This record gives sequence, C-alpha cells and structure tokens, in this order.
Amino acid sequence: MNRKAISINITRQLWAQCGGYCQNPQCNRWLFADIDEETVSLANVAHIIGHGKAGPRTEYELADFVDKDGISNLIMLCLDCHKIVDELEQKFSVEEIRKWKSEHIRRLTSLFSIPNITNERELLLEINDLLDENRTVFEEYGPFSKRALDGGDVQKIWRRRCLDALLPNNQRIINLIERNKRNFVYPWQLYREMLGYKIHADAFRDNCLLAEKINDYKLFPPEFDYFVKKELGIPIMELEARTGEGLEFRYNTISVFIQQFLANHSFIKEMEEWNKARLYVTLIDGRNLRVFVTHTYFFTEYTFDKIMVINPNIDAVICSSPNATYTEQAKILCIQQNIGLFKLVEFMGAIRKSAEEFLNYLVNAEKSERFKDFSHILDRLALGNGLEVYLFGSFLRRKIYRDIDIMLVYNEGSTRKDIDDAVDAITRAVREERSKLDFTVCSKIEFLSLKLNNDNRTRVK
Repeated sequence: MNRKAISINITRQLWAQCGGYCQNPQCNRWLFADIDEETVSLANVAHIIGHGKAGPRTEYELADFVDKDGISNLIMLCLDCHKIVDELEQKFSVEEIRKWKSEHIRRLTSLFSIPNITNERELLLEINDLLDENRTVFEEYGPFSKRALDGGDVQKIWRRRCLDALLPNNQRIINLIERNKRNFVYPWQLYREMLGYKIHADAFRDNCLLAEKINDYKLFPPEFDYFVKKELGIPIMELEARTGEGLEFRYNTISVFIQQFLANHSFIKEMEEWNKARLYVTLIDGRNLRVFVTHTYFFTEYTFDKIMVINPNIDAVICSSPNATYTEQAKILCIQQNIGLFKLVEFMGAIRKSAEEFLNYLVNAEKSERFKDFSHILDRLALGNGLEVYLFGSFLRRKIYRDIDIMLVYNEGSTRKDIDDAVDAITRAVREERSKLDFTVCSKIEFLSLKLNNDNRTRVK
C-alpha cells in the first residue's frame, strides 16, 4: 500500500518553521544549491518517528499514538542530514530531534519577532518600505525586467531574491497586520485590503518552494499598494491607470522580445500582430500559425482554459518571458488539442518542424540533459562484451514522454545470453524511473544499413 503524500498545508507550515534552513543545529544548511543557472532544492521532509515497524525510531514507547504525518512528527532537513538520522537512528533519539526543531523555531522567531504597534501610520510606513523593496527587486531582476530582456544571468539572481527578499518581506507584511489587528477599530480596512494580498503571497510562496505549481496564480494586487500609499499621503497615480501600467509594462517587454527574437527569424516570412496577445505568423514553407503570446509566470491547465475562452482558434502558445515556464499537465493538454506550447526559445526552433515534431520539440540543451540522465543509469550496469546502446526517436525528441526508444546493437562475438541479460538489466533499471521501453535489437551490419526518418540515434554506451 502506497503511503499518502504530505499535505500542502503541512508542507507550508514546515517551510515557515524552517525558514529555508536545515533544522539540524549542527548543520543549518541553506536548503537550496545553485548549479550553473539552475537552483536545486535540497530540502527533505523527515519523519521523527517513521511509519510501520521498520521505520526510524519506531521503537519509541509512544510511537503507536503519534500522527506520523502530522506537523509535530515532521522536521525539515537537508538530504545529507535526513539520510544520517535515518540510517544511524540509534544515535539520534526522538527527544533530541524534537529539540532541534523547537530550538530552530525559537531562534527563527526571535530574529523576525513582530512588534506590537498601536500607531497605524507607523505600521503603514514599515509595510510601505517592504512593498517598495519588493517592487524594486521585481523591476530590476524579475521576469519582465530590462536585465531579463538583455539576456543576462538574471534568472538565477531572480530566484535568489525571491527566496531571500520577496518571500520574507511578504510574510512580514502579513504578520505585521495579523499581529496588530486587535489594536485598531473593527472592521479595520487595512486588514481587509491585506486579504487579497495574502492570496497572492501564498500562491507566490508555493510556486517558489513547492514542486506543484498553482493553477490560479494570483498576480500582485496593485490595490493593496495603492491603499497603503493613499493612507500615507504618498503621491501615486490613480488605481485604474496603475493597473494598466502593470499590464503595459509586461506588454512592452513582450513586444521587445518578439521584435528582437522573431521579427528577423530566418524561417519566418511575415509576422502580423493582431492585438496585444496574438500574432499571425507566416513561415517560409507556406504554413500559417495563429500564435497566442502570454505573460504569465506559470502556464497551467487553468491558464489554458482561460485562453480557450478568449480565442480557441490558435496553433501555438508562447510563454514570452525567459523566466516563464509551463507545467507538464498543461503541455499534455495543449498537445492533445493539437496546439504547441513553448517557451520563446523553444518556439524559435519548433517552427522549423511540423506535425508531431513541432508539438514535441526539444531544444538541444534538454536533449543533452535527457541523454546524460540515461547515461548515468547505464553507467551502473555491466553489459556484455560487444554490445552498444543507442537512444533515438521519442526520448531525444518529444517534450512529453513516457517511452524510451533504445537500440541495442550486437557484434558477432555477442551471445544470446549477453543480449537477453542486457535487455533485462536495462528494463529493470529504467522501470525504477517509471518510463516505458521500446527496444530494437539488431546486429552491427543491420544497424549500419538502417534508414530512419529524422535519424537522431545517439550512442550512450
């Protein structure tokens, strides 16, 4: 029986309690690592008392009375510490690990203690400072910033600023208002205004920290910033213009992206802008594409449904910002509707392809990453002498895949047992990765004589 996943609400609480750091006091490692342009999460939710009879610390006298997946039985650790406390469970008692967690929370709380404020202007001033810092970070490093447009290494910086500036600032704004709401006359308008902002902050946090992206991602509500500044008497353009300003900012950025990367594309014969969201693209091979350009951070099934209401007759969707991305579910949904869903750099390559290859286009970097991942799997296997393994077809081409096309090539010295053992070993290894195999077994002579459409055979081993 499969163990149920930890709920999103519990995961949120754990993130709030750990502050982004391993809760082992001898470690306190930051739970993210920057590798080139990518940021990798090192966070592991660990059970203080494990499940079943063989889990870590299950001999604890009160183990049968503990909610194993409850917040009190979970602690946030880095990968290394999680492995250590579970494999060397006798060295780490339930009481000690619980103490780690409580002390970590106490220290974090002391660093970010929320003051008791009875003067509303004083409270508004602190909130406004935090909002201004967030806006500056967004305009300087965000997905639609000039830095992003210029192609600098802004995506890595943006992720860092999300974690070390925007998320803490958002949470402090909410805590300041929540902590002091009883100090002012009910109903308190600032509290009401904050509720819409809190929905945005929660979605933003989840999309930064959790693997599962939020479908209905609420963008920053300008009404909240407008209210704070009006109450403080700070000059600010009217709300209607302010809302339009945000959309215009994104649209202008998108327009520059399109002009910079698509207008002079060698495979595009003509490009016409229907409106601020749609393009009509004529390719040199005669195809015409109706393209919807979106400025959302995360394109999801929910986003797709909203676009279909606006204009169902489209051939492709472009996530225009370099930092924008889409969910696998959204990609599958688009392909099922015969619609291509692309990041801008993907679209630039995909238009050279047609039919299935257009819908499932992969940039070279992603092909290389899949190739390396599969190579690591095969490196653990000892295959017979004279055997060669190639990847080809869907694994190196398709964006959404559950199948891997493998070609096993044997020489004259290979035995039937060598071949059968290799097929069995690769099948078992890949099964752990939850992928399906499509094996082609052939001799070296047959391999050299094969004629494949879109031949992308690449040797792995």
